[in-house]
Amino acid sequence: MEDNACDTRLPERLFATDRFPRNRLNIYSRPNILAFVHHVLRGSEAFAKIRLSSFGKLFDLPTRQCPVSYKLIHSLLSRQLRCNQEHTLWYVFCKDPLRFSLEEFGTITGLNCGSFPDGYEAPDHNRKDANKQKGAHKDPLWQKIVGKYDNITIANLAGELEHDHQMDEGRRIQLALIIILDGVLIASQHIHRPTLRYVQMLDDVDGFLEFPWGVNRSYTLCAA
Repeated sequence: MEDNACDTRLPERLFATDRFPRNRLNIYSRPNILAFVHHVLRGSEAFAKIRLSSFGKLFDLPTRQCPVSYKLIHSLLSRQLRCNQEHTLWYVFCKDPLRFSLEEFGTITGLNCGSFPDGYEAPDHNRKDANKQKGAHKDPLWQKIVGKYDNITIANLAGELEHDHQMDEGRRIQLALIIILDGVLIASQHIHRPTLRYVQMLDDVDGFLEFPWGVNRSYTLCAA
């Protein structure tokens, strides 16, 4: 088969062989936040609990040594195949199909990739209004965990986590988890802010740690 010939055994590509996506890549996740959380919580009960959960493997990722390769992602997007499999992306590399699915995502991240609880509906973080927090300060749990303002950023919470040495252990783990979630796993804005629906879930920290965040993140990743 010639180098530029189309392999008819595979689904058609999203882009033709000599065509490429033009839009810029919006990658807002900041994996270095994991190193920050590790540094601030080292030796604490809060970090020990996070480390033993499905979030624990995230701290094994060499984040400082693995900067995002925009060229690699651009190349993979250029070779993506049109498929309808849920939570699955297929690419062509050297004429061979490569799969990135929920299974691979779970293996790499260690996140729980089980089924959503009954009645849970995953949000679409690609919507422009997905993270609007108007009125969040009226929520009792928001007031308890985040504070009295709507426009709090993850950077604000990180500063408080680092410098408030009188903070009780329960709130420390709650802040650490929302920082990881909205700063690394589901970051969808240039300025990271806590998401109200996830702050509300922190009322049950054990349930939060057991939640299938792998499916939640994979859903938004594949839908992007």
